[in-house]
Amino acid sequence: MADYINKHVIELNEVTVENRNRATRSVKTETHLSDGRLRLYRLAAVCFGVLCVLQVTLNISLRLAFFHSNREREQLNSCYNTTGLAQDGDQPDTSSIMDLCTERDQCRMNRNQLERERDKEKMDKKLLQERYTTLTTERDRLRDRVSLLTIEKVVLEERLSRCGTGRVVEGSGMPVPMMKTVLKCPKGWRMLGSSCYFLSTERKTWEESRLDCLAIGADLVIINSRQEQKLLYQLDGDADLLVWIGLTDSVNEGTWKWVDGTPLTTSYWKSGQPDHGGTNNEEDCVEVYHRDGVLANWNDAPCNHMLRWICEKLQK
Repeated sequence: MADYINKHVIELNEVTVENRNRATRSVKTETHLSDGRLRLYRLAAVCFGVLCVLQVTLNISLRLAFFHSNREREQLNSCYNTTGLAQDGDQPDTSSIMDLCTERDQCRMNRNQLERERDKEKMDKKLLQERYTTLTTERDRLRDRVSLLTIEKVVLEERLSRCGTGRVVEGSGMPVPMMKTVLKCPKGWRMLGSSCYFLSTERKTWEESRLDCLAIGADLVIINSRQEQKLLYQLDGDADLLVWIGLTDSVNEGTWKWVDGTPLTTSYWKSGQPDHGGTNNEEDCVEVYHRDGVLANWNDAPCNHMLRWICEKLQK
């Protein structure tokens, strides 16, 4: 009986061990299967992520390709429409259109360059024209100056050939050569003292005024004495009379001389004159303003001012 019981106990122990082994193997198998599924899930997730990245990359590439394609197509359409091919009814290939567009752009660049060169030449021409005008004006001024000096030379030579004892310049005690006087002045002239005077009705520059005087055998008035300064007020009753006289420092700035070459010895300047008008407004000729005091009415002024003038010559 005891052996029988021991036998059954041994069998029960074996069954128990077997069951434990089966349970252990089942747990190991389930654990192994769980690890395999986890790895599979991870692999699937990685593959899905790679597919997403590839999809995004493909989308971006397609968009860029589409954008460049559209831009190229727009350029081709623009070239096609602006090169006149659309009116011809032909359907040229892409390379022909691009060649035409390139040629067109080059022509535009050449045109722009030519326009810039044209504008530059216009500017140069304008500057040359201004320079030419300035030189022409200067040439005419020099011609007038030469004519004035030529006439002055002739008058001085005539005076020298017919000189005699004349008026004395106040303050110098030296006689001024003058032509022989007679008792008659030309028509339209006024005789004051021993000279004839002509008051113009026109207005001209100082040099033009002197040319007019020289052309009629006279010269701009030379004031040699206080008496002559006062006599000039008898020429016209206009208190606003403003006239040129024959005094200038155009040859040597600050050295005033009369038109016959004699230096200024007695003057009748206004207060504060001569002031030369500053550096930008040279005042080299003398005007007389009758509104001011009789013995203080000289003023230096720019020689290009337009004024009336007084001519003087000896009686003939």
